[in-house]
Amino acid sequence: MAYVHEVELSEVISELPEISPIEIERDFSNRKDALFICALGFEDRCPWTPRLVAEKSTYGCDEAIYFEFLTNREDNEINREELVKSLSKFTTLVTSMQCNSEEFSDTLRQMLTRLCKKETHPSITFDISVCTSKLLLTALKILFEFDLKLRIVYSEADIYHPTREEIKKNLEGWIREEELGLTRGVANVFTGREHPGYNFDALPEAVIAFAAFKPERSKAVIAFIDENLLENPEDRVVWIIGVPHLDKDCWRTGLLRNINGIPKDSPSFNVSTFDYKETLKTLDNKIYKKHYKYHFNISPLGSKMQSLGITLFHYIRPDVTIVFAPPKEYNASHYSEGCKGTWIIDFGNLDKIRNILNRVGVIEIRNRKLSK
Repeated sequence: MAYVHEVELSEVISELPEISPIEIERDFSNRKDALFICALGFEDRCPWTPRLVAEKSTYGCDEAIYFEFLTNREDNEINREELVKSLSKFTTLVTSMQCNSEEFSDTLRQMLTRLCKKETHPSITFDISVCTSKLLLTALKILFEFDLKLRIVYSEADIYHPTREEIKKNLEGWIREEELGLTRGVANVFTGREHPGYNFDALPEAVIAFAAFKPERSKAVIAFIDENLLENPEDRVVWIIGVPHLDKDCWRTGLLRNINGIPKDSPSFNVSTFDYKETLKTLDNKIYKKHYKYHFNISPLGSKMQSLGITLFHYIRPDVTIVFAPPKEYNASHYSEGCKGTWIIDFGNLDKIRNILNRVGVIEIRNRKLSK
């Protein structure tokens, strides 16, 4: 007996790659990429993986590019020399690209088009360790448009500020809008050029807010969508609370709820900051498909791996809009310290990944097995 079946995300998500610790011999030695991508930031982990690869492997690539930010430019300079030195050990061509410019998307597409014309399925390694959510979501959206091989590498910080001791000593200093905390201020609020979404059915607007330590940016996004949601969120503001990968940091989950003043009756989900598939499953299965009466806007103030999950979610649900609220300033002196571990996700050929994701929502005619 035949029946109609809609393919669910749960049926294909196991086909997506897992994250694993980097093994230099396995992952880099005797390997040649077309391009290595990273970003120049102020955190200790900025040059960590490039230095590790340069010192302990026989890796090489045709060219390397590092993205530069407009914010905290003087702070970022502390890592430029070491980053460029490490990159230069495995390639002879190192260039930089301004990622906050209006031309960024076009410039990146032009570069990838050139690589894809030069060879079939060029291989790219992307170090996302110090990328902002806007940079990461934008770059990944563009990378997934091309037929190339992609690996993502990530250096995990050893210490994330604020620490428990810092919170006990001066909670207000980390969360008040006037104080620096992790960030200060909201530079602007805008819809991502690469993630505009659409609301053809004129559905009521709703927000999926990834909670941050400074509530001001989340509030700015919510007000940008609908000011009434600040006072009357009902079920139209859905919160994602990050569960840290390191056990020593799990106390942050409860604090994030308190800092952001999340009402007990507001829909909210505790989601791993490290498992990108958990973010993808939560967004699609627990929110999008359960609240079909709304048009969703995402405020992506979570972790790097959560941003990766958002990228894949937006690929299968392009009607969703992503709204950014970058800060005016980051706290370079108390953001993160050291590196706990280095990780890799090997997506391989992106055309295969797109084929996996394209199956979600497909209607199939299946034959039901008859019991004997």
